Amino acid sequence: MFLENYVAIIMATDLASIGIGGLWQRTVEIGYFKYFNEALNAQAAVIAITICLFALVSQIFNAYRVRNILDRSSVSRPIAAIVATFGLLILIGVATKTSENYSRLWFFSWLASALALTVALRLLIQTAARRKLAAGGYVYRALSVGLYADPLSGSDISEFSRGQAILIDEIRFNRLEEMDQLAQTIAHKHVDVVYHTAPWVDCPLLLQKLRKFNDLAAEIYVVPVDPRMRTNDLDPVSLGGRLSLHAAARPIAGWALWRKRALDVCVASFALALFAPVMALVALAIRLESPGAALFRQQRVGVNGRHFEVLKFRSMRIEATDALATRQTSRNDDRVTRVGRIIRRLSFDELPQLINVLRGDMSIVGPRPHAPGTTANGEALRDVCDDYAARHRVMPGLTGLAQVNGFRGELDTVDKARSRVAYDLAYIENWSLWLDLKIIFRTAALLVYDKSAY
Repeated sequence: MFLENYVAIIMATDLASIGIGGLWQRTVEIGYFKYFNEALNAQAAVIAITICLFALVSQIFNAYRVRNILDRSSVSRPIAAIVATFGLLILIGVATKTSENYSRLWFFSWLASALALTVALRLLIQTAARRKLAAGGYVYRALSVGLYADPLSGSDISEFSRGQAILIDEIRFNRLEEMDQLAQTIAHKHVDVVYHTAPWVDCPLLLQKLRKFNDLAAEIYVVPVDPRMRTNDLDPVSLGGRLSLHAAARPIAGWALWRKRALDVCVASFALALFAPVMALVALAIRLESPGAALFRQQRVGVNGRHFEVLKFRSMRIEATDALATRQTSRNDDRVTRVGRIIRRLSFDELPQLINVLRGDMSIVGPRPHAPGTTANGEALRDVCDDYAARHRVMPGLTGLAQVNGFRGELDTVDKARSRVAYDLAYIENWSLWLDLKIIFRTAALLVYDKSAY
């Protein structure tokens, strides 16, 4: 018996768990004999509808994929499908005004019973199946073939198939014509699945040759091999009926991007309301100490390399401001005013950037945006950091992972620039909402004291 049959058994037990859970809870509620005298009551009809509804919902959740069926984590999908199914039942009951006809105790006891039975039976069956698998059951007989390339090893095939295929033989062909004997080998050795390796350049010819094997029941996989291509970065997808390689993905996309934006708007709105009196006092102090506007505007590089205008409280004399950032602010900089030193020390000069966040130019957390002319020890950042441009794959931030790890302020050495970029790239690769929250809280703590602020 192959694993497809085993998957069907698991689905049947899940459906049975839902039905048995509802029947058992109804039996407990009103009594065994009375229940069977009322077997055609409304609850029994709801149970039947729920089983059918779950069969549909479970397909949406991909709860029964053969490839993942032996993973312990696979139990999460039917659990999610059951919860979604019962959620739909609640919506249907409210919409049809029939929810009052059913006992809430029965309904939620039924849900708990169905979940418990599903988990217990799934784990028991998985344990038995793994033992059977280890003994050689449920496995596919695999043939590994290489054309102008080494065939896949038995360990590679086992890893790819999650232990569901066992290598029975491997063959290497150095000429395309030698593949004509392959059909006889597949039939003679009762092969279930064939794994072909070949250089990328030879794959079209190989695929054309394999069309002759359409009369065979074996599954055939073609695995292109090329050391110049980092396959872990490529995701094959169908694009209008054509094979496409998804070579790069947005690091934050879909619902994750929406959640990050929601956090930005909430935090920026709260911070603006909280610091509004402080911002008014800072603006007044700047105007009283030196002539000129309280706000300083400067071009910065944002997401996808687009330029935007960042807002800051002016901390320098108006005639000494540097819109192009040809000279970075250093410790004891003679251009900084007395008020400027205080607000830079407390990071109050960055508060207007909350407006940039609400505008959508920036995020609360992300790589700090640099001015186009920023250098490290006189060298352009793109020249000293190979992956510098990768920082622009996400929205720049008011604070970031580099800043809470001590890398803020002047980029006076190449090592500082490289370390900051390394932290920025680590943030992009490991982004999560929880990471953003941790950086926000660590930034709040640094407002009290940060030796890097000047």
